[in-house]
Amino acid sequence: MSHGANGSSDGRKRKGEQMNNKRDKLVFWNIWSSYATYYFGKVNLSIVVPALLATHKDLSLMNVGLVSSGFFFAYAFGQFLHGQISERHNPFVYISIGLLGSALMNLILGFSAGFFIVLFIGETIDGMFQSMGWSSCVRANALVQKAENRERTTTILGTSYQVGNSVAWLISAYSVGAWGWQAGFWVASAFLSARGILLLVTKPKLEIAPPQNVSSQVKNTLSYPIVFSGLALCLLNMVRYGVITWIPLYLFQNQNLVVGDMGKVGLKVFLIPIAGVIGTLVYNRLKLGKDLITIIFLTFLAISFVVLPFTSGLLATIVLLIGSFFLYGPHVFLVTTMPTRFVDSQVVAASTGFIDGMGYIGTVLIGVIIPILVSSAGGNWTYVFVFWAALSILVSIFVAMVYLARFRFNNSIEKQQ
Repeated sequence: MSHGANGSSDGRKRKGEQMNNKRDKLVFWNIWSSYATYYFGKVNLSIVVPALLATHKDLSLMNVGLVSSGFFFAYAFGQFLHGQISERHNPFVYISIGLLGSALMNLILGFSAGFFIVLFIGETIDGMFQSMGWSSCVRANALVQKAENRERTTTILGTSYQVGNSVAWLISAYSVGAWGWQAGFWVASAFLSARGILLLVTKPKLEIAPPQNVSSQVKNTLSYPIVFSGLALCLLNMVRYGVITWIPLYLFQNQNLVVGDMGKVGLKVFLIPIAGVIGTLVYNRLKLGKDLITIIFLTFLAISFVVLPFTSGLLATIVLLIGSFFLYGPHVFLVTTMPTRFVDSQVVAASTGFIDGMGYIGTVLIGVIIPILVSSAGGNWTYVFVFWAALSILVSIFVAMVYLARFRFNNSIEKQQ
């Protein structure tokens, strides 16, 4: 009788664990798909830009650079702000509000008629809504995952913005090619609003721990590894968002395409984040420490940019894809793995916001730097690729500094014990 009761109890326990695992997976993919959808309002501008410049001749390359920088300046500021605020509220609600706000702004931007000031203000406000997503997604994942699954799931969570980037680019490109630049905004609005409403309806019940006081939260956020990770991401974002924002224009100009050919550009850039997804999954499978793998990947990334100016056509596309393979793993490490290590300090969203905010300072700068580099080279992009190679090496140095400091810190603790 006792044996049967124990067997029945064990069966119920196993069934309960299976249900919990299934629920955890569903919640994870809910978070993952929500952030992937954010990218419809984040990268659509890079697809809209060539069509805007071809349609509205009064817009200049510098105008477009300023619009892009306005978006990312707001995004950077919003990361610092929303990272701290989100730490104190339900992250799922925060994610939904950002999706719906970005949907509204993209709807309005479709009526901007190519006016610089309207584009600048609209994209800047959109940047504030877009910055509500990532830190809340990282925190939501850290709160719902078991401790042993956190680092593995953070890397997979990082593929959300790679896949989202590719899908958004592809759909936006074909939409712009078929219906004009306005479709790049309106299609994004439709996806963002649908996902925001769905997340509000399907969000899980979550017990939020009482927040720590603001001064302790800020102090824990400004620790050595978080600050230096932020500096590293500042430089790496100059590469990543330089590619996201400007490679479509580089391909458009170098291949002498017209607006109706944007689908061709979209198909090529669609493959860039896909290569990043593959690289990230390989990155996650390697048995070395994540810090060391990051340094290795960054070194190969720099090499790809050195080679790129000496290629053209299909070979250039292949080199771009190789570079993307090595680009996204280090980025995921800095914006997900590193801040998730601070879940016990209750600063996951705050540290994510700080690191990502520092990253977008670099993104703001690259919006102005790229036009200057291209113009100074007489329309040639070689200076841009050399610049990205140098940045990749500098990022690897910052990561090495954080790794060595952490290694020494762990050794000192072991000696004390």
